[in-house]
Amino acid sequence: MNGRLRKSRILTFDQITNIGRIDSVPQHTSVSSADQFSKDGVSINSYGQGELIGVVYAVPAHGQLDVDFNIKLQCVTPSDVITLNNMIKGMLDASHSHKFEETESTNVSGGLGFFAFWSGGVSASYSDVKHTLDGWGRSAEDQRKIVNGMMEIAQKESTFNYKGTIYNRDFDYDVTGSLFAIVMDATIQQGQYHKQLRFLAPKVHLNTNDGDSLPVVGTLYS
Repeated sequence: MNGRLRKSRILTFDQITNIGRIDSVPQHTSVSSADQFSKDGVSINSYGQGELIGVVYAVPAHGQLDVDFNIKLQCVTPSDVITLNNMIKGMLDASHSHKFEETESTNVSGGLGFFAFWSGGVSASYSDVKHTLDGWGRSAEDQRKIVNGMMEIAQKESTFNYKGTIYNRDFDYDVTGSLFAIVMDATIQQGQYHKQLRFLAPKVHLNTNDGDSLPVVGTLYS
């Protein structure tokens, strides 16, 4: 049996919970709070698990739900985040690249080292993030390249291709729920310009209204 999906006109990922720090990231404490003097940089405003508001699914007992549609989101979608992730990873030496990869196996990373790279999963000021990136061995030029890449993506319209199959194998009753993923809110500053962005991690999953997760085939985007 196939399930059903309901969409509203308002589609956005809302952050709902804090999920804590990823401890394997090299942490550096800022010795000053001179953020007002920063020219290029990133601050992390919030970090946690978010819910896609505007989409609700229902899957019958021992049935499945096939989904395939595109939605416009006010956030940086997984495909663009993966591009940034690969760019940053390509800048790292072998030691830092290993630490970067280690964070990807944690639940709070959302499946990419990108999300742990900035602050380990907590909010952080421009100066705190800069000190953390220094700890990753990134030069000022590398940091400018990363900011440039983020600003380029900020100019694009984000389309999330929501596609996959959801199974209700474990319950002998219909279940309803929503789509969840790790989200990170950041402010990117480049000279006198700044842009607030929300980044969506690739490990998108579905939870029932009771908090259980339903299995999916592969990823829930294409």
